[in-house]
Amino acid sequence: MFLDQPLPKKKRKSLKDYFDFRNNQTNQIGLIFFSAFVISTSLHFFFENRFTEEQWKTKPMTRSKIVDDLIESQILLYESKSNVIKRLGEPDRVLTTEKDIMLYELGLAPQHYNNQAEHLYIEFINETVSKVSIAMYEYK
Repeated sequence: MFLDQPLPKKKRKSLKDYFDFRNNQTNQIGLIFFSAFVISTSLHFFFENRFTEEQWKTKPMTRSKIVDDLIESQILLYESKSNVIKRLGEPDRVLTTEKDIMLYELGLAPQHYNNQAEHLYIEFINETVSKVSIAMYEYK
């Protein structure tokens, strides 16, 4: 008896019902979180310290602020020694043991101990950069 009758058709939602945020609390909360995410990533992008060759050479005391961008962007990887010196200037120290290593002082960084200094560590294999990192050296 009920099986013989056809099912009633569902009424289609209009397009404006999908974008009506007035009564849908879940959509409002999602919109707030999405807006907060966009604003925070935009602020981070605008105020992040970026590496520039000019700032590296002219303001050596602020190198610790831009060294993270230099390492993360991997600009120096696979560069020759002469290109690295052209970009960063002469190194503060050159170590030639089993590997060629250049060290650049990073200036005043927040440190826990006064006898430790941070350096940009650049390692060369066959005259090309193979590793770029930050190294801590202790002075006695």
